[in-house]
Amino acid sequence: MFLPEAWGYGYAAEACAAALDWFAGALPGEPVVLSTQTANDRAMRLAAKLGFREVERFEEFGAEQWFGVWT
Repeated sequence: MFLPEAWGYGYAAEACAAALDWFAGALPGEPVVLSTQTANDRAMRLAAKLGFREVERFEEFGAEQWFGVWT
């Protein structure tokens, strides 16, 4: 999580890309899953930028959720 003052500078994309690179080396072939609300535009854009693909959408906690996987 980032403070609002840090939003929009690409820190999350950089951190997530580094974590995914590490994960791919540590556990090759293992998928990474991500879930977020579809209303969270920034999280949805980041998931796409990082290469997550949609598996399903579902209703939970009173909102539409997005479930994706990265391999």
